[in-house]
Amino acid sequence: MKPAALVHINNANEKEAARLLDAIAAKREQVEELTVTVEELKSEVDVFQRRYNAHISRYYLELDKVELETQEYRLRLQLRRENVNEEEIEVRVESCFRTNRARVDAYEEVDESQATPEVEQLPASKAKHLQNLYRKLAKRYHPDKTVDAEEQQRREQMMPLINRAYHEHDIQTLERLSLGETEPHIAEKTSAEKRTALQAELRNLNRAASDLRLEINRIKTGRTYQLKQQVENAKKAGTDLLSGLAKDLERKVKASRTYLTRLMNMWHGTQ
Repeated sequence: MKPAALVHINNANEKEAARLLDAIAAKREQVEELTVTVEELKSEVDVFQRRYNAHISRYYLELDKVELETQEYRLRLQLRRENVNEEEIEVRVESCFRTNRARVDAYEEVDESQATPEVEQLPASKAKHLQNLYRKLAKRYHPDKTVDAEEQQRREQMMPLINRAYHEHDIQTLERLSLGETEPHIAEKTSAEKRTALQAELRNLNRAASDLRLEINRIKTGRTYQLKQQVENAKKAGTDLLSGLAKDLERKVKASRTYLTRLMNMWHGTQ
């Protein structure tokens, strides 16, 4: 092969490598932006979920409990009219509503435990991997390691996300953010090896970006996010949707309790 042809091939390989590096840099930035979007959406949903639980969930739970007690007392009264003895009545009530009682008790336990979620303990190998990812990203995104104001602001936005992912053992997020760095010894590879390595890294970034878009779509089409949007749209129109729903549920709970009290009085009045 003539020297001129070798120069042409080398230039073509260098151009392809440069193109791939530019594509990787652009895609890595896109992955960062999509990751931030996912983080913000999850935070919005979490804040709304806590607000919803504070205003609404307790009423639904209370209503379920009252309605279950109501069904139990109605069955007691029916069995009493059929001349079933008291011991047998309690056995049949417990048997009939065992599943419903377990469901309500489980909901109550979940509601009480939501404030203090526990982070599961990782196996040693995963814990080491998590730590290595965190150190790598903390070094890459540390705000003090750049003098560019815009870049510093971007890093200040990324570090809380990285810290959150580390403390919550969110390895997937850290792995996505760690993509896009070329291997330290890539310059020593042949042109073909370098191209293959860069193409593989770009594919990984494309896959990560696609997964993040799917995650964004999943959150936005989820019931909690949709309800959040409805509440926010209603607020813009001057309506407090959650407060209105809470008041309506409170009225239902009171009415259900009144009916339950009547049934209880009837039951105890027949003793």
